[in-house]
Amino acid sequence: MPRLPKICIVLGLLLALAATASAAELVDRVVAVVNGKMITLFDLNSRVADLMQRTQGVTFKADDPRADELRRQILDTMITDLLIESEATRLKITVSETELDNQIDELKKKNNLTQQQLLAELAKEGLTLQEFRKRLRDDSIKKRLLGYMVHRKVLVTDDEVRDYYEKNKDSLSTTRSITGPKVSGNIGFIMVGNAKQAEELRAKINSGAMSFAEAAKKFSIGPGRDQGGDLGDVQAKDLAPPLRDALGAVPAGQVTAPVMLDGKAVLLTLRAPGAAKPAPAPTPAPAAGPALDGVKDQIQETLYKEKFDKLFQAYIDNLRSKAVVEVKL
Repeated sequence: MPRLPKICIVLGLLLALAATASAAELVDRVVAVVNGKMITLFDLNSRVADLMQRTQGVTFKADDPRADELRRQILDTMITDLLIESEATRLKITVSETELDNQIDELKKKNNLTQQQLLAELAKEGLTLQEFRKRLRDDSIKKRLLGYMVHRKVLVTDDEVRDYYEKNKDSLSTTRSITGPKVSGNIGFIMVGNAKQAEELRAKINSGAMSFAEAAKKFSIGPGRDQGGDLGDVQAKDLAPPLRDALGAVPAGQVTAPVMLDGKAVLLTLRAPGAAKPAPAPTPAPAAGPALDGVKDQIQETLYKEKFDKLFQAYIDNLRSKAVVEVKL
């Protein structure tokens, strides 16, 4: 099943930097042309505004250069969407509503969910059913497009699974999401309302009065709160520059000084390799991590996605090299 795109995770980290553009900026001018199809500034700002609805209403300043970086990322995604749409039309690739219904029914059976439970789980992921159906459709179209590029399946061998397990078993988690496997990461993230509260939390964590995960679950207003501040597969390079700089300034295992972003304060920590990851509840497991059988499917999905994304990106890069793309942002 498709996982939340990484850009959505990065967007969550830019909560304190993000906001819709001012009304004066919503001029309907062209910001990109892809094979004759136009993307307007209004289209772009509408996409940004739609994503902002998932960020708890925290805003950024429109003139912040990091906001421009985010908008360029979103515009690049919109350009890719047009390339995929154009290629799917050329190859007459479609995904029917019945196919989507069948995929969703299969998902509910696999996870033993009723329709209402499915909607509740999607809400936890920040998705509506309509948005989830679009993701299923896009994912299906991508896989079919890939079939035109490579006349073979993306294969993951047992040896690759075992090798991945041996290298990553200390950081694997059996926690799963209906939109894909959730992989525990090494970055801890806490966002609170002000610097004073952040300093107090930092002091408690450093003194051992509470763990970083406990503080995140109790006080954070940012992403990953329910997972103890765990940001999943987000890496340091994916963070906003001030967060990345703060994280690089402290050794692994220590908590950064508060980073102020538009009135909100952020604490970060980089867990040392092999350090325990936050979990919803303690479960008996070998000291070396979960057994291979318990995470084999997760590893296969992860490796499959890595191979698929690499092949598909090469395909998109090839399409883009042949397309007439003009960016005017």
